[in-house]
Amino acid sequence: MNFKIFGKHVRVGQSFSKYAEETLSKGVQKYFSNPVSSIVSLSKKNNFFYIIIVTHISKKMEFTAQSNGNTAKLALDDAMEKLSKQLRRYKRKIKNYKNNELTNKSSSLNAQFHIINEAPNLNTKEDIAIKSEPLIFAELNTEIEELTVIEALEKMNLGNISALMFRNKKHSGLNMIYRREDGLIGWVDPRGNRDFAKI
Repeated sequence: MNFKIFGKHVRVGQSFSKYAEETLSKGVQKYFSNPVSSIVSLSKKNNFFYIIIVTHISKKMEFTAQSNGNTAKLALDDAMEKLSKQLRRYKRKIKNYKNNELTNKSSSLNAQFHIINEAPNLNTKEDIAIKSEPLIFAELNTEIEELTVIEALEKMNLGNISALMFRNKKHSGLNMIYRREDGLIGWVDPRGNRDFAKI
């Protein structure tokens, strides 16, 4: 697994870097034997250390976890626990993903702009808002998959990502779904109800 760590307004020591790499490698490979990469960001503000972990288990699937703590090690351990929960949940779900009957419901969905009424799945005790400058990761090429809307929703939920662009299987046009601030899912389909032949 390719591993990178960097500090923002804080120096990353060699011992912590080694600890982070070993912890991540062991934790991720417990669920997926050949992960692609992991990036760790360490920062400090108001006597608290903040950790953001971005892990790619494949070129198409990314997981993100973040936490804070009185020490960098505590922040990393807590973020790693959250990441492990995501990986465990994802591995359990993909075993039955191919047989997911929800994909059969996609034919009834059409949109120019659509709000999918999905309740937010948030745990306020675990979700810690990190008020800092946004971090931009440009690590891997992004592949746009051809999916049904339901498949895209499932992938976004399993991957714990806030937005996903995909090609709609119905007409091969580009679509996007994203998680709104109110917890609902927004769906943008520029082709809408127009019945285009599949390219």
